[in-house]
Amino acid sequence: MAKGLISTWPETRHRLCIWHIFQNAAIHLSHVFESFKQFANDFSKCVYDFDEEEDFISEWNTMLKKYGLEDNDWLKRMFEIKEKWALVYGRETFCADMTTTQRSESMNSVIKRYVTYKNKFHEFFNHFERLVDDRRYKELKADFRAYMSTPVLPFDVDVLKQAASVYTPEVFKWFEIEWGKSYDCGIITYSEVGTVTEYKITPKGRKNYHMVRFDSIGDQISCSCKKFEFYGILCSHSLKVLNIRNIMKIPSQYIIKSWTNKAKAGYVKDHNCCNINNDLDPKVLFTKRYRDLCRLYTQLVTKAAQAEETYKIAKEGLLKILDLVDARLHQEGSSNEMSNATKVSNPTNNTTNASGINIKAYRRYYKYCIYEVQYATTWITRGVVVQFHASMIFRASVQVDKRPENLTEIDNGTFRASQN
Repeated sequence: MAKGLISTWPETRHRLCIWHIFQNAAIHLSHVFESFKQFANDFSKCVYDFDEEEDFISEWNTMLKKYGLEDNDWLKRMFEIKEKWALVYGRETFCADMTTTQRSESMNSVIKRYVTYKNKFHEFFNHFERLVDDRRYKELKADFRAYMSTPVLPFDVDVLKQAASVYTPEVFKWFEIEWGKSYDCGIITYSEVGTVTEYKITPKGRKNYHMVRFDSIGDQISCSCKKFEFYGILCSHSLKVLNIRNIMKIPSQYIIKSWTNKAKAGYVKDHNCCNINNDLDPKVLFTKRYRDLCRLYTQLVTKAAQAEETYKIAKEGLLKILDLVDARLHQEGSSNEMSNATKVSNPTNNTTNASGINIKAYRRYYKYCIYEVQYATTWITRGVVVQFHASMIFRASVQVDKRPENLTEIDNGTFRASQN
């Protein structure tokens, strides 16, 4: 799987589930856990506690020597892939603080309530749409509660007021915890050069400290724990520094849109789809354009369906776009009509059955539908909310010269497989 991820998404960071790491450790090192009660804490420190690679390696070697595990094969193998599980590596990559596969497995259990391996192809679509509808309804209820309620503030301070007004209720709870922990942190000024000041921040009950760097030009702040880069909210160490610098609000550059009440506002751009190389294979180009348009279409209809006025605006606009697209396609089709007719009539290029159905095209159509379903399901099982509509798959992926007999048109341009 790791090789497939690298080849498909070269910029993606592949990490191992920490929960499974501990489960495997309990199996391979059961005798150590039973003999030494402190070993669990020392192993946990290596996983979680260090900001610098040198400190992690030093503590790892100390642990091996302390418990006589220098020749343990499992620990040797784990150290070779340390970049995939030790949190000292990869903190600069945004992961929404996910270090386990719990969210993915939770979504898997939700999907299993709606679909089974016994479902036929068209049954899968029906049940899958029910799942998406239920998830969207829960999302709407959460949005309604967020708009109609305000979190109760433990103290009447500006930073909490700001956080409560911009963050969703769930994210505000995370921020409130970090803000509370900041008051238990010790702080020492380490160095000051020009507009840049560095501080040593020591959390309560910890020996290790974190380095926080603050630049008064633009209120730029960074912490060695990299919680903002990894989680998306400022850590307690950074909040401690902002407090002593008399900065009573979160700098705007440290409020990411994904965690705010306005996360759905605007257009979500996909830079990978915007830069389409026309030198690619035509099928690849079609797939890229199709995905990009489907994403835009889903964003549009989700917003437009909320009110009658926006529904009418969207419908009128889409009808105009359809007319323009049809006219353009008709114009291009007329110039290529003779060449297309020759290809269809040529038995070496097209294999048809007695009913005149293009068998190769039918197979292309079927494989394309299967691919799109798997693509959408994969992202949902990773805990990402994907706005998916089955009819969109059929609407954009009909590539056959003649529609297969077991497909019936249920709407303008929308097809559904019928039972045999």
